[in-house]
Amino acid sequence: MPTVSRVLGYQHLADGDFAPPASPRVFFEPADTETGVWVARDLITEGCSVLDLGSGSGAAAAAMARAGAARVHGVDAGTESVAWATEHYASRDGDLQVTLAQGDFALLSTAQLLSTAPAPLTRPLVVTSNPPYVPLTPQAAARRRSISGGADGLTWAPAIIGHARALRCDMGLTIGSYSTPRTAVRLLRSAGYRVDSVTLCPLPLGEFTLSHREQVLALERSGEAVLWRTGHGPPAYFIVGLACRWAGPDAGRARGDLTGDGLLHLLRTAARSHTSRLEALDEPAPDGWTGRLRVLDLPAATVRHHW
Repeated sequence: MPTVSRVLGYQHLADGDFAPPASPRVFFEPADTETGVWVARDLITEGCSVLDLGSGSGAAAAAMARAGAARVHGVDAGTESVAWATEHYASRDGDLQVTLAQGDFALLSTAQLLSTAPAPLTRPLVVTSNPPYVPLTPQAAARRRSISGGADGLTWAPAIIGHARALRCDMGLTIGSYSTPRTAVRLLRSAGYRVDSVTLCPLPLGEFTLSHREQVLALERSGEAVLWRTGHGPPAYFIVGLACRWAGPDAGRARGDLTGDGLLHLLRTAARSHTSRLEALDEPAPDGWTGRLRVLDLPAATVRHHW
């Protein structure tokens, strides 16, 4: 494996980010948010703007600004999410560092998305998203919109990748180890992206997912999903943050690129670990991938808002 760096505890979320939103319809999952910010940090450069799709509570957008982005514009379809994010995280007094708007990125064109920002987003530009990614049956999905990623966990990925591709910019995408990771890499590579770094964070399955895990288990049986079973309590999964570099639609595979099979091998290796530091990853690389690999060892939140 590549050299593994390990982060023991939260580094990007501020104290106030750990207070659950007043409304249960505002998504709240600190480990997911922290992972997404690490992915963005791998791509943020001086003076860059970030377009955060599905920005939720706004905590990630604010943390990306603190991590060095000159501007962050978040777009979310939820009325309550945007209201909460605007009240707690939007910049004040004419400062445009963190702005938020309501809109459905899966329905809007790329030009319409950009027009939701109060001022043009300057380049270099990074697109980030931590979308719903839990594979659920249609019946279960109808009850938990904030976590449902459809049958394979990647319902939202084509729209996110499509916007980033249209903008010809780097992108950060967060999925789950049960969200058909091999397919995710195939979609990224087909669109002209190469995975530059991977961030993994083990997290217990949520209560709703544990009660509606038919689709997750079916994907695991087919070899398209990875769960982590240590023998201590119910299974967990890995939040998988993919920091991707725009290589262009005509870019062929380069030596050392991470493939879908390579990512699955990495996740299966991680799943042989006995501790949350994922010690099994200290092994030779599966296919010569030389990107960066980070493990976040974070405490799970006692409150998780999944509506």
